[in-house]
Amino acid sequence: MRFTLSLLVVVWGVVSAPASAQSWTPEQQKIWSFEEACWQRDTAKDLTWIDSCVHPDATSWGIDHPVPRNRASVARWDKYEYGNATVLESELFPLSITIVADVAVVHFRYRIASENSRKERETVTGRYSDVLIKDGTRWLIITTVGGDDPKR
Repeated sequence: MRFTLSLLVVVWGVVSAPASAQSWTPEQQKIWSFEEACWQRDTAKDLTWIDSCVHPDATSWGIDHPVPRNRASVARWDKYEYGNATVLESELFPLSITIVADVAVVHFRYRIASENSRKERETVTGRYSDVLIKDGTRWLIITTVGGDDPKR
């Protein structure tokens, strides 16, 4: 599901925050609220999250995909995956938000409980690193890397 979300960026003069949102700047809080809203819409099977959360030129490379994908590919595979499973519960765990000028890097972990079409339930954990760019007054995802942790 998720824009099989991230990228490693080397930056200077960074503003960074640990998982405690209480110490985040207002801009970091805005970015985290954006991330949560996009995630919520995706797990609710709302494909419009892509148009409102993802930059038109974005690419992503999930650990379960052989090559980076563009927005059209993300929409195609999300639509397919939406028919195969339903998210019963999910939770995000923010790790850091770094902002440099009009670029933000967000690292977070997640936990998802889902049910497939055969009514089998599964709980997975994973991680994403999203790179966002500021487009006017709003943030948009330009790339994402991550996915589920390996099964043990």
